[in-house]
Amino acid sequence: MSFVESIALNLQSWQWVGMFVARVAVGLLFALSGYGKLVVPARRAQMRETIKAAGVPAPEINAVVVSLIECLGGAALVFGLATPLSALLLLGVMMVALLTTVLPSVKATSIADWLGEFFYLPEVLYIVILFWLFLSGAGKFSVDALLVATR
Repeated sequence: MSFVESIALNLQSWQWVGMFVARVAVGLLFALSGYGKLVVPARRAQMRETIKAAGVPAPEINAVVVSLIECLGGAALVFGLATPLSALLLLGVMMVALLTTVLPSVKATSIADWLGEFFYLPEVLYIVILFWLFLSGAGKFSVDALLVATR
């Protein structure tokens, strides 16, 4: 086995650390954002106005539903609980946000410029990480792993 192959194998055994960091970071982002929208009146009003401006129906109800999904889904990700479901719900929230509020504001003169702007958006990065977590699960250090181990 070559030196490079040995390093690659050793690094693979630590991939759970990267998964853990990504899961906790994105989970905290959503949990804290959703919590703020639920308990801070100004943030809740801003969320309602954003939803209304985007043309999403029932802005009052949707603001609460989206904030709950962000808060609870984000907290579940932090602990690695029901990770595929949490990631899927948050993916839905991010896709709607991307399509209704973020993409319409992207201005570019060419396809290359548009792609550059698109991949620079933080929402796109969140979608990529959530999709990865949906497919891969929570990883070794999670409630999901504990529940599987006890079966």
